[in-house]
Amino acid sequence: MQTRPYSDLYTLIEGLCGVQFSLIEQPRINSLMNSRAQRAYDACEHWPRWIKIAEEREVNSSVIPFSQSGLDEIGEFLRVFVSEPYGSNATQEYDYFVTSGGATLLSGGLLPDSAFVTYRIAFDVTYGNQPSVDTIPREWFQYLAHGTYSDYLRSEGQQEKAIIADQEAEDKLFYELSKPEITRTAQLVGNKVSTNLNMQPRQSFGSYYL
Repeated sequence: MQTRPYSDLYTLIEGLCGVQFSLIEQPRINSLMNSRAQRAYDACEHWPRWIKIAEEREVNSSVIPFSQSGLDEIGEFLRVFVSEPYGSNATQEYDYFVTSGGATLLSGGLLPDSAFVTYRIAFDVTYGNQPSVDTIPREWFQYLAHGTYSDYLRSEGQQEKAIIADQEAEDKLFYELSKPEITRTAQLVGNKVSTNLNMQPRQSFGSYYL
C-alpha cells in the first residue's frame, strides 16, 4: 500500500501553520499528529491497511488469543468463522465474547483447534518521535496534516481558525472513507445474511450466526 515520507507531512504542517518549528516544539507537533492518527484509525473498522479477513488463528480451550507467533496482533475482533468463509461452500460463524485473554467462542461442546478470524490489526504506531515509523499511510496524509494544523491553532488560542481547519480535515477523512475499496470491504465484512443453509447448524450447535 502507498505511503508518504514523514518528512513530507511535517513540512506540509509547517507550511499550513506558517512557521518553522524549533527542536523544542517538534515533540508537541508529533504528539498532535499521533493523536490524529489514532482518531483516523478509530474512524473506520475497514481500512484495508489495518484489516485481516478470515485469517486462520489457533484456538486454545475455546479462546482465540490476541497474539499468535508470526501473525499480527489483534486489536478488535470483527467476525469469527468456523471455516474459510469465501470459498465455494457456505460457512457458519461463532458467537463469542471478548475478555483480556482474547475471544472466547460459544461453541457448545466443541473444542476447535482453529477458527478463521476477521479482525482489525492493533494500532501501535508512533509517527515522528523515537522509536518511530518514518512513513505515513497515503490515505491519512492530508487528514493528519490538516488535523494537526487545526489542533495547533486551537493550542495557540485561534479557535475560529481551528474550527475551519478542523472541518477541512474531516472533509479529507470523509473523502478517503468514501472510496470503493473501503465501502466494498465494509459491505463484505459487515454482511450477515441468514439462509436456510446457515441457519440449520443452530439446532445442533446453538452458537453460530451469519
